[in-house]
Amino acid sequence: MPSLMEVFDRDTVLSYINVDPLVPSPFVQSGAFVADSRLSALLSGGSPTFVVPYIGGIDAGLEPNYGNTIYTDIAMPRDIQGDSMQGRVAYLNEAFREASLQRYLTQVNSLELIGGKLNQLWLNSAENRARATLAGLRNYDQANGKKLTTDISAATATAATGFSFDAFVDVEATMRPANRGNGLMVVHPQLAAKIRKNNQAELLQTQANIPPVTVYNGRALIESELGTKIGTGANAKYVSLLAGAGAFSYAQTAGNDDLEVERTASTSNGAGDRVLWTRRNMVIHPQGFSFIAAENTLTGGTERQSISASWGDLQKAENWELTLDPLDTGFRFLISNL
Repeated sequence: MPSLMEVFDRDTVLSYINVDPLVPSPFVQSGAFVADSRLSALLSGGSPTFVVPYIGGIDAGLEPNYGNTIYTDIAMPRDIQGDSMQGRVAYLNEAFREASLQRYLTQVNSLELIGGKLNQLWLNSAENRARATLAGLRNYDQANGKKLTTDISAATATAATGFSFDAFVDVEATMRPANRGNGLMVVHPQLAAKIRKNNQAELLQTQANIPPVTVYNGRALIESELGTKIGTGANAKYVSLLAGAGAFSYAQTAGNDDLEVERTASTSNGAGDRVLWTRRNMVIHPQGFSFIAAENTLTGGTERQSISASWGDLQKAENWELTLDPLDTGFRFLISNL
């Protein structure tokens, strides 16, 4: 049986690691995730927190000025809302014992297989951070006036309180036109099943060599059990989480000493082990919100130090703050029965 040290070649594995492993994700293919070069530069800066400016939308519903020939008629400029958003970098790592990689090490294309598994690891990690963030934004909204929420549910479910196309359209009507019919919608698997049973979903090939995306009325349909169901039984409530195109900015880069093989002598009661380490620095940030949690409240790390936000931290209402007019945000939440 070949060992990890005999087979492993870092440069070869790197050749199978995608520069951006998130590209195949429906989050990216839907347009909800947008790579941000500003964040990429911040990732290499070493600071766990960042502040980036933004400019709000311009209301085209206001009639513009009309020029004339009167010298003393003065046109007044309009204000454009602008501010800054605060976010936090996640410093992620995973390790795999040689024993867990043995079935790949015996393959002719072992390094390609390992590279593919690492691509999938970081893609899934980014998606899970986005799901947790959506749940956190929804919790924030529930605690702060429910300005982004449409609730048609009832304690006793009826046909009128269930998810429907009409309810979906009503939610999108609360958004600016640019945020309608694009991006994604995260739903509970039971709600996704209802949509499929009603033949309301379609498969869309967005890019060659990437699996097709399930789409519901222009939005990528993504299943998740995180924060999408309240209660149990026939009267349970379901939360549909909508994010428009460009709702998230993201950036990721390999961490220091990514793809490092470690030999430990004392583990396995002295028999020793070989371990493959992979590291990734990542930012998944919702536009129009600041992540305001104090570092001493974070749980993404150990008891001695946590400088990254865990999935649990991302879901806490108190860790978020809306910095943009609700109308200009690309996020909405629909609460319904099934």
